[in-house]
Amino acid sequence: MSNPTPPPPPQRPRLRLDFFDTAVILSRWEENGQSTTYPVAVQDVVSACTEIQLGSGFLPPNTLFWKQQANKTTLGIYVPGKRWQVRIGKKRLHIPMPPLVFVGNGRAYSLFAVKKRPSDGHTPLYHVPCPNVFGNGGICQGDTPFPACSAKNMAKALKMFWEDSLFNGHLSHGKSKTHAKDVRKLWQNLDGRKRFPLTELIPAQRTLQSLL
Repeated sequence: MSNPTPPPPPQRPRLRLDFFDTAVILSRWEENGQSTTYPVAVQDVVSACTEIQLGSGFLPPNTLFWKQQANKTTLGIYVPGKRWQVRIGKKRLHIPMPPLVFVGNGRAYSLFAVKKRPSDGHTPLYHVPCPNVFGNGGICQGDTPFPACSAKNMAKALKMFWEDSLFNGHLSHGKSKTHAKDVRKLWQNLDGRKRFPLTELIPAQRTLQSLL
């Protein structure tokens, strides 16, 4: 039996900063392997970091906030109240939903209901009245291959959740005042209606600021 191929040696960094209690040391490696080490002022490090530019590019309509950390994008958008086509078993329903706040972070998404378009971080959030969403707003994706969060993928991911998901009894409790045990019964009553009754919403005990 042949011996396994050894993994390649780790690459040497080109630049490194070491922060000590009394100094900041910069180490630089050239392509020929030679290194140079010398102290730098903390002020110079801060100044260099402030020169790094981040741009959002084009953002989707109704964007509430945007954040970029390393290669992961976080986006929060406002979704006006509208009717969605949803699937329960073999049945298709057309149900109204309240205004929503839809947040993507990498490949994870969360969803909350609101009573109106958020105007500041104090806007209260409500549990979205549908199954398959955890109490913290996180969407249980199941077998749905949600795309990575980006400006162009937000509308696609939202459509996939509502129209491509098969909603079942998972996490269907505690989402409606009149149908606390199973929000799908509320959906049956709302099929074909134009507006969602906001009195059905259950407070999530958090505000928009917690998402920022």
